Amino acid sequence: MFGFVKLLLKYRLAFILIIIAVLVRLYQKDVVQLLQIAAARYLNIAANKQTDSVSVRFTDTRGNLFTPEQLATYNGENGAAIYLSLLGAVYDVSRGLKHYGPGCSYNYFVGRDASVSFVSGEFEHYDPKTADDVLSLKANDLIELAKWQQFYEKEYIYKGKLIGRFYDEEGKSTVYHQKYLALLDQAQIAKAQVDELRNRYPGCNIEWSEAKGTRVWCTTTSGDGKKRDWPGYPRKLYDRDNKNFHCACVPEAELNDPMFKSYENCASRSEECFYRV
Repeated sequence: MFGFVKLLLKYRLAFILIIIAVLVRLYQKDVVQLLQIAAARYLNIAANKQTDSVSVRFTDTRGNLFTPEQLATYNGENGAAIYLSLLGAVYDVSRGLKHYGPGCSYNYFVGRDASVSFVSGEFEHYDPKTADDVLSLKANDLIELAKWQQFYEKEYIYKGKLIGRFYDEEGKSTVYHQKYLALLDQAQIAKAQVDELRNRYPGCNIEWSEAKGTRVWCTTTSGDGKKRDWPGYPRKLYDRDNKNFHCACVPEAELNDPMFKSYENCASRSEECFYRV
């Protein structure tokens, strides 16, 4: 008998927890009801006290919506905050007063969405019909805009969305916005491919003189300056649009690849070529 009592005392905590778990399981609904009653009584008491108040607020700081007219009021004048929109996202740039305040260099962007001007450099004439129409921009410009947005996300305070081209009255992404995101994805994929080619085929050394024009040539350190075993031969490597090219140093084994074009009036195995634009 005494042995059982000692064993019970030794494991009394575990025994008590097991009993509690069984009781909670059996009377789960009753326990929940008691907790709900207690909570309701507390809130009623708090509401009836004149000196105390209970305020429960649930706010989504990434869900604020602005009309163009509302955004225009955040212009930094008469002590107002300074907001701007980029790709439909609104940011508080008030702490950058010396850049965005009235009369300052970037005040053109304040109170509006002038996304195109971030890459075009047009700071004079604002046209609300075209100022945020980014779909006609080049792929590299779309990537540059994405970098600007990353900058504002990091350095300033996101306030919400601008109702218009990128977001509708409910704050949902528009078809236009989805097209922009698709084009941005394509641009980033293309850039990654170009970067991979540039790493694989280093750039040429380039110099210009009035007498000979542009000279391009390859050495074992041309391009990124890192030493390699082969100098390569200068070839034109065109961008994806086939309009622009840069000079790439290509190893002999890959000279017949159709993506490379020879320079006019330059021998196939010459390590330097000359041309005039």
